[in-house]
Amino acid sequence: MYGGGSMRAWLSVALVVACLGWTLSAAVTDPGDVKVLLKLKKAWGGGLSLWSGLDPCYDGWLGVFCDDKNTRVTSLYLISADLAGTIPPEIGSLSALVNLDLSFNTNLKGQLPSELGSLTNLLYLSLQKCSFSGRIPESLGKLEKLTFLALNNNGFSGELPSALGALSKLKWFDVAYNKLEGSLPVSTSSKDSLGLDTWPDIEHYHLNDNQFSGIIPPELGNAAKCLHMLLEANSFTGPIPESFGNLSSLQILSLHYNQLAGPIPSTLSKIIKFGKYAGLHQIRVSNNQLSGTLPNLNALNQLEYVDFSNNLFDPQPFPKWLNESSEELQTIKCENCSWVGPLPADILAYPSLQGLYLQHNRLNGSLTIPVNLGKKLQYVSLQNNGISVVNPQNPNAELPQIQLEDNPICSGEGLLRAGPTLCSTEANSNGANEILTWISSLTTNNSCPSLCRNANHVLNPYTCHCGYPLVVTLEIRAPISSIVNDTSLWDLLKAQTYDSLRNLTSQIKPPLELDSEQLWVYQAQHANHSKVHVRLYIFAPVGAEVMDRRTDNLIKGWFTTQKVEYTSPFKPEFVIDIEPSQEAGSVTFGVSKLAIIGIATGAGALLALLGFLVSVALRQKRRFEEERKNNPFGAWAKAEDGNAPQLKGARWFTFNDMRRMTNDFDDDNMLGAGGYGKVYKGVMAETGVILAVKRAQEGSKQGADEFKNEIELLSRVHHNNLVGLVGFCYDKAEQMLVYEFVPNGSLTDWLRGLKSNQPLDWDRRLLIALGAARGLTYLHENAEPPIIHRDVKSCNILLDMSMNAKVADFGLSVMVSSVNDNKRDETIRGTMGYLDPEYYATNIMSSKSDVYSFGVVLLEIFTGRPPVSREGHIVTEFRKIIAKSGVTGVFELLDLVLVGTPVHDLDTFLKIALECVEDTPTERPSMYEVVKQLEALIGPKSLLSSGGEDPFIAQMAKAKKPRVPLQIFSSALEDFRPTSERRLQPSASSHRSSSSFKQATNLRGVSSFTIFLLFDFVNSLKYSQ
Repeated sequence: MYGGGSMRAWLSVALVVACLGWTLSAAVTDPGDVKVLLKLKKAWGGGLSLWSGLDPCYDGWLGVFCDDKNTRVTSLYLISADLAGTIPPEIGSLSALVNLDLSFNTNLKGQLPSELGSLTNLLYLSLQKCSFSGRIPESLGKLEKLTFLALNNNGFSGELPSALGALSKLKWFDVAYNKLEGSLPVSTSSKDSLGLDTWPDIEHYHLNDNQFSGIIPPELGNAAKCLHMLLEANSFTGPIPESFGNLSSLQILSLHYNQLAGPIPSTLSKIIKFGKYAGLHQIRVSNNQLSGTLPNLNALNQLEYVDFSNNLFDPQPFPKWLNESSEELQTIKCENCSWVGPLPADILAYPSLQGLYLQHNRLNGSLTIPVNLGKKLQYVSLQNNGISVVNPQNPNAELPQIQLEDNPICSGEGLLRAGPTLCSTEANSNGANEILTWISSLTTNNSCPSLCRNANHVLNPYTCHCGYPLVVTLEIRAPISSIVNDTSLWDLLKAQTYDSLRNLTSQIKPPLELDSEQLWVYQAQHANHSKVHVRLYIFAPVGAEVMDRRTDNLIKGWFTTQKVEYTSPFKPEFVIDIEPSQEAGSVTFGVSKLAIIGIATGAGALLALLGFLVSVALRQKRRFEEERKNNPFGAWAKAEDGNAPQLKGARWFTFNDMRRMTNDFDDDNMLGAGGYGKVYKGVMAETGVILAVKRAQEGSKQGADEFKNEIELLSRVHHNNLVGLVGFCYDKAEQMLVYEFVPNGSLTDWLRGLKSNQPLDWDRRLLIALGAARGLTYLHENAEPPIIHRDVKSCNILLDMSMNAKVADFGLSVMVSSVNDNKRDETIRGTMGYLDPEYYATNIMSSKSDVYSFGVVLLEIFTGRPPVSREGHIVTEFRKIIAKSGVTGVFELLDLVLVGTPVHDLDTFLKIALECVEDTPTERPSMYEVVKQLEALIGPKSLLSSGGEDPFIAQMAKAKKPRVPLQIFSSALEDFRPTSERRLQPSASSHRSSSSFKQATNLRGVSSFTIFLLFDFVNSLKYSQ
């Protein structure tokens, strides 16, 4: 009996071993690849939990594709797979990898490992819309076969490595929507003679929405195959390169929201449709500092969209060439372009024109609406011009939306002639700038008997079957505002998508079956007047609810790597979101009973081992936690540095160092005191560098972990408009932060006249406001993680030797999630007068609370007064005056020093300030939007970018007695500038006139607004003669 049992046991073991041996023999995937994939599964989790079996290639692991022999992994398509964590360096061992796509996994983070440079067979690398950060590794320059590189929508920072110039086969380069900075590397400026201009086959430069600066390198004009040059929303300066006229293949030129200056080069007129070249389709150069007049671009015979808005062009009539250029022209935008004279009637008869945006110009005379009004014309924006007559040649014709508010025709008797429709804002509230809701397709089959029973199901209107489709959202950056309502365009988009997918599916083995009824262009919406978002639904074949994983992953990869190709009018298009099937298609793998016995036996032994390891790990964790609690900075300490805490970006000081620097915290060295503690001036004996030392008082000290976390955060924050952290002291129960010393005091000091006898002029106030806004924008949008300041006020805006603004005291701020910056605060923090009422009422803080406080600072700059005075709160006072007397009434509050400032400047500045202090946070702009508005207001006046001596600094150094803010009624009026500049400033030879001083002092009872109007009136009389 015992012998038989023993025999059966041995037989079972033999069978298990044989089973395992057979299973292992069937594993044909390269063992090194398997090892790496298991490492990835452990590191990322998410959808990789579905990886089962012992052979990735044979068992069809999700997103894993192999060569024809099923031995090497050649593609990883893990798009929108719910992955989390960092990329392990072991990924560099997948040496046969051709495609790596981890896009749309927002929980993938950290720096890219340099080992990615070992994937030398890689053709496609797509890491779109994840949360990666840090610098782009230079090792990517080793991927010499790479044709597609997409790193957009992450948090990458630092400069672009010139080593990327070695990617000689690159066609697609996308690093948009990151935090990259510095100048663009080109071969003539880099040490290794490499740069963005050494890509002979490049078709797409997508560098928009970063922080790049310097000039746009003329060398980029050598990219003869370039189709899209997208450089918008950066800080580029200098001219648009003349060499861009050599971009013979260029279709999209997008340079808006930079600081470009000079004229638009006439060489762009060379980019015409000819032979294989499609011609230039779009020019976007708005919100720069471009000047001169528009060049004649009549030769551009394929032009569809132009936007020249918000620049500094010379006054000129409506350019004649716009009437005579491309028959494809759909959108003309030139808001605030200084255009004068009448609007040609024939422009409204242009057959392809859909939108005309010419608000804030000086167009005047009659607006003639021709009989042959363009059939596609939807929207005409002419607000704030000088149009006095509307002449419809066909009174019964159906008109497009026309906006004429703030024209003479909309005031007095003119309003009666124009009628309320053309002059009412409400009547035109659905303009092209409005974000519309999703509109469902009208090309559906309405004969389906019923809807789906399962709420998560989606009905396929062509087959009347329910399922879980793959959803791809495209952003189409083309001037096709009619796509939302034009079902023929929806059908065309579907046809192009299907043709491209069918072509791709036919090229793989085994080929995929795809029917046109599986594809539905489901919804569309306007993102704005030049962008349309479209949702594509791709269903499983009839009879299946869910597409199989292999097809699902291949299609997602084709979209993210731009293999699904479109033609006009749907280019350029970008994938902005991918939603995989909600219910993943399941694949089961048969496992024999013997294998199950073997696995169970092994699992029991493994569990015992795991139990032992867990107990050891818990003991080590408890010991580590105890050590960390006693010394939170221990992780920073290194034996070779004497166990002193070391942190990149911040220096550690001992308590004795602090005593020596501050002369034992002598009161003579005290710069100020606040809720946190006292601030001392310190001098480093070895270098003579002056620093500011913030010493926490007892009630303000944080826990060791909180203090350590704050230092780690501050050491990563570096911006010209933020007070930089130099180091810290955590010694002898002391907590101190050491900052750079900012010598010229605070904005409060200057507005109250406490710092100097020279008041801040208007230009300097604007630059200070802009600098502070840039600093706050960095905290909100570029810091990692984002930071809410929580105590924005004028005394926390310090001024350096060049009078540049630096925001201080963000060390008491709060880190927030980049996804949602709303966070409940247990303790209200901030300063009364600057405090956001919404935050005060709800304890919910957000970046919009900082925007409110900054708006209060802007009102301080306007008035020179504190936020709370005997008259009450400054915001309340402004609102009362506006309700009583209109916007012009608030000029009663204008700082006397600013009388003589251009009317437009004050009006625009006040508009920005009042938007910031809106009661509802959602109505307030972001700090980024505030920066752009201030930059547009300042224009070329910026002293920060001009060479030579700053006149304000020079005058400040010479000033020895109080300056008179105004020289009222002096003989210097003869030297005033022309009314066209509307600036009321006396000449240098007369601004110290003693008679003027007496006249000014005799008018102390006159309000600043009265003086302002009087000056404006006198100046207008002088130049009307």
